[in-house]
Amino acid sequence: MSRPVRSVSLLVEPAHRVERLDRYLARRLPSVSRTLLRRLIEEGRVTLDGAPAWRAAQKVNCEKIELRIPATDEEPPLVLGPGRVLLRDEAVLAVDKPSGYPVVARLARAGEDVRRAVWRLLDPAWDPAGAAAPPWAAAAHRLDRETSGVLVFGLSSADARDLTTAFEHRRTRKCYVARVDRAPDPPRGVVDRAIATPGAGGPRLDPDGKEARTRYRTLGPVPGGVLVLLRPLTGRTHQLRLHLAALGCPIQGDQVHGGSPAPRLLLHARSLRLPHPRTGETLVLRAPLPGDFRLVTSTAPAAPSKS
Repeated sequence: MSRPVRSVSLLVEPAHRVERLDRYLARRLPSVSRTLLRRLIEEGRVTLDGAPAWRAAQKVNCEKIELRIPATDEEPPLVLGPGRVLLRDEAVLAVDKPSGYPVVARLARAGEDVRRAVWRLLDPAWDPAGAAAPPWAAAAHRLDRETSGVLVFGLSSADARDLTTAFEHRRTRKCYVARVDRAPDPPRGVVDRAIATPGAGGPRLDPDGKEARTRYRTLGPVPGGVLVLLRPLTGRTHQLRLHLAALGCPIQGDQVHGGSPAPRLLLHARSLRLPHPRTGETLVLRAPLPGDFRLVTSTAPAAPSKS
């Protein structure tokens, strides 16, 4: 979901370069909520001397700060219509998550998220301002705010626990499609590069980090770039983004890891296989490429059914 943005540049006085980034921005930009400022930092929309900021608590320690601020921080309610529902039964709800919404807003005032949309889908009469509790539903995994595609919720605590366990024990098979500027070389293979856990500088490739492996295959050129099919064999923060950047072809729209400009991060959770929490049956869930992919990838080959 692309929204109009405005760019803001701030020159930092030497005396203030030891301040926390979020506090400095809140003082310089009193009309922008602190919730929105933190969100912009998380999304890589704040740069310090051209380098993306990562943590709200980091020191300013730069000469110039630049921000890309949405024209409005009011988000319309997300409606999960029939075309967004991939599966719904007594235990599982799978949806095609649109780009631009977090799975769960980290802060109460952080705006709309997919979980609230799921609550409204399960109970159209639920009112977030009312006293009634929302329907029970918990996401079994996460997708980044700008990533679109297959997202699964458990509809009871036991179902959610079993689904989450399937992810933790790698009993799932996930496939993504990304658009990059150039094809990886070689065109297919496995990236085996460890990733350090998030810290002051955010997730990064580090030989002393945790094991991280991604299988990839080039699907072919399309207008505006190249499509790559990705299968994460482990589940680390920013794994696909870091591994494609390591191949010299960062995902378009990934400003944190060197991707070329795009309306959003062009990464889509294309398919997911996992066991049903009650029957054990293998569920195969697929989400079509969204409109912003199709507009520039109308000749793209479909992901193979066996992926």
